[in-house]
Amino acid sequence: MGAFVLALAGAALLAQWLLWLAPGDPVDLLTADPELRAAMVERWSLDEPPHVRTLAFIEGALTGDLGVSLTYRPGEEVAALVWRAGVTSAPTLVLSVLLAVGAGVAFAYIGQGWTLSRRAVQALSVAPVFLLAATAVVSINEATFYAIEAGWIARPSWFALPLGDSILKSALGVTVLAIGSSALTDVHQASDDELRRIRRSGYVDAARARGAPLWPHVLWNLVPPLTTITVSRTAFFVGGLVVVEKVLQLNGAGAMLWQACRMRDYPLALGLVVGAAAVVCAARLVGDVVRIGVDPRLRA
Repeated sequence: MGAFVLALAGAALLAQWLLWLAPGDPVDLLTADPELRAAMVERWSLDEPPHVRTLAFIEGALTGDLGVSLTYRPGEEVAALVWRAGVTSAPTLVLSVLLAVGAGVAFAYIGQGWTLSRRAVQALSVAPVFLLAATAVVSINEATFYAIEAGWIARPSWFALPLGDSILKSALGVTVLAIGSSALTDVHQASDDELRRIRRSGYVDAARARGAPLWPHVLWNLVPPLTTITVSRTAFFVGGLVVVEKVLQLNGAGAMLWQACRMRDYPLALGLVVGAAAVVCAARLVGDVVRIGVDPRLRA
């Protein structure tokens, strides 16, 4: 728990320093009047060094007060904004993790021992999420426009991406996040290696000799390594969420963080960064609990 708190404090301090080092401040977006500017800088404590502002933020966060938005939604509580954005982004994040793990295990199980299988997954997953998302949007739009012009289909309600909200756009975001930036490759390789090891193990040989089904033993012993790789990729999934939501114009925590940083909304950006760090830390804690629950050797 101590490491959890230190990680959150470190994330807040790092974000504060990065925002402080960036040119400009929120007052630049609101007024050019020297007197009003000086009053706003003093009121928002923008003249304080980053570590002082970070301590003030942490003190407020301990009581549930993350401050108010300065420029994104002036005067609105940051905690409420972060909560709404987090609820919106949570399904995309969870489904992306589940899709990456499920697809990685399926490809590894089906193509066990095939070098071509690994290379195919690597080729599919090597592109960064922003390039994969942009390519998917352009490809779908071009193909759909051609079909409309040819008279094959009527114009779909979601056309053209990424304008408007649609199930297709949300599904595209989940898929891109699950595949891009080597997410699928990492899960596939870990699953492939572990499947090789498990299938050569003594308990699988014993089950095979008894004529018992092998898949329960294989899947159960695949849980700890899969948990490890999933937890290690959580930070990448959270970071990729910012890019995917920006490219696909999805309204969630990632897009909000992008806007908060662009508009120098320090309290909102800090609240979102700390929230993201909390998700990563919580994933690690959950991963430890799952591994201990599955593998009795870790309980000693």
